[in-house]
Amino acid sequence: MARKWTREHEAARRRILEMLHREARPFEDMSDGAKAARRALPPLLWAKCYMPHYFRCPFAPLHHRIEDGTNEPGLPTFVGAGRGLGKSVLKSLADPVRRTVDGDRKYFLFGSVVQGLAVDLMDFARVELEQNPRIRCDYGEIRVDGSEEDFTVEIPGRKQTTRWEGFGIGMSPRGRRHGAWRPDAFVGDDLEDAVLARSTRREQQLWDWLMDDVVPAMEPEVWTFTVLGTMYGPGCLLERARAEADKTDAQGRPLVRFIREPSVDAAGRSRWPERFGDAALDRIRSMIGLKNWNRNYALVADDPTKPFQAAWVVFYDHVDRAHLYIVIALDPSHSASERSCPRGLVAIGASIEDGARYVLDATLDHATPLEIVARLFGWNGRWQPQRIVIESNGGYALFQPLILQEQQKRGTWLPVTFQNHKLAKEIRIESLSPAWQQGLWRFPRIQPPGVKALLDEFLSYPDGFRDGPDACALAEEMLPRPAGATEPVHYESLGQRADLRYV
Repeated sequence: MARKWTREHEAARRRILEMLHREARPFEDMSDGAKAARRALPPLLWAKCYMPHYFRCPFAPLHHRIEDGTNEPGLPTFVGAGRGLGKSVLKSLADPVRRTVDGDRKYFLFGSVVQGLAVDLMDFARVELEQNPRIRCDYGEIRVDGSEEDFTVEIPGRKQTTRWEGFGIGMSPRGRRHGAWRPDAFVGDDLEDAVLARSTRREQQLWDWLMDDVVPAMEPEVWTFTVLGTMYGPGCLLERARAEADKTDAQGRPLVRFIREPSVDAAGRSRWPERFGDAALDRIRSMIGLKNWNRNYALVADDPTKPFQAAWVVFYDHVDRAHLYIVIALDPSHSASERSCPRGLVAIGASIEDGARYVLDATLDHATPLEIVARLFGWNGRWQPQRIVIESNGGYALFQPLILQEQQKRGTWLPVTFQNHKLAKEIRIESLSPAWQQGLWRFPRIQPPGVKALLDEFLSYPDGFRDGPDACALAEEMLPRPAGATEPVHYESLGQRADLRYV
């Protein structure tokens, strides 16, 4: 009996067929050499060549990282990528189609939170196998037999067919075979929803299903395993995978691979600008709110144990600078490498009335020392700070002579202080948490890229870069204390003894 599709699925299927026949027209060059060259294309180029109706924008570096990090035999791989970055169309559609027509896999299992969703995904791939003119040009008249939930694909000239089968969570694939083959590829997409993610018990059941039912059912040594998802919160599937990725077997090989590709980079800029411009992402962020942005685009799970929570963020529309004590702080990273921590520069104003901290501006990037010095002079003129403080533990030696030279050249003197730290960075940053919780740290509602990146670093902490929060902690040391705040207790060592006394 044929499956009864939902109206939404039928409408989506019609749109895809229209695009397919409009944009994936048969190839003009049908020589044997041209066919062989197209079939041998690398995965991403293959997808763009044969399925142009899905891949209109140029690929970004993140797509290459996802492709390079998946399909390693015997390694469960979990991919988290921002909404709209194409993870599903790449890994649950184009990749299985390519591996099927190339004869790379014998038996695919598709998993989703319920079987119906898995079958929906399979049906979109079946459309390509049965009706894509370009695939049929180079691979022949492909034959697909079976139900929507379980079908086989026969490629002309190849004896071995490929089986596709859909499963929902809890359905056991144990004992499944296709001829002599057990399942040798698993693709999981939409394995969670918001309701499931709120239940620790159900999240454990999902993990157990993957590890106790799916993995043991696979063909030994050759199986590949890819799960696509998003951050639903603490304890969600991707958070569990991230924790497991730190574990290794006796040979030192990771037990799990976790790939995280958020929509924006450390500076808050789009990582796929051809698809989503910065303005479009800003609008989405404003519409869906910070919590949903973190989970779906920044891929940050709300963790109640983290010292900075999205629920504590306070936004402001306007602040009178005449009532602020302003400090500019610079955390000078040692390296300008894109893989190193960015150099954090922040402008923070403390209200002389209630002590609230207003984030006025921030930059988190790998600017050169000369660029940073020029920025300091520009910010000095713009914000007219009472103090400019630069951390002297790190790369300040790069900046001190440059600032002196520039002051002499401009005839303008900066109120610079070089601050040496004895406390660990973590202690300095986490000391800001109580004021955050009290709503004393406030961010502009309309945020420049650097401020967005700073806020993301706070909410991601202790994961990821932390030079922005550290620059804020540096500024905090120079700001007047909030009204009503108690002075911290200081201690002084008594020689070599462990005893401490108050001072």
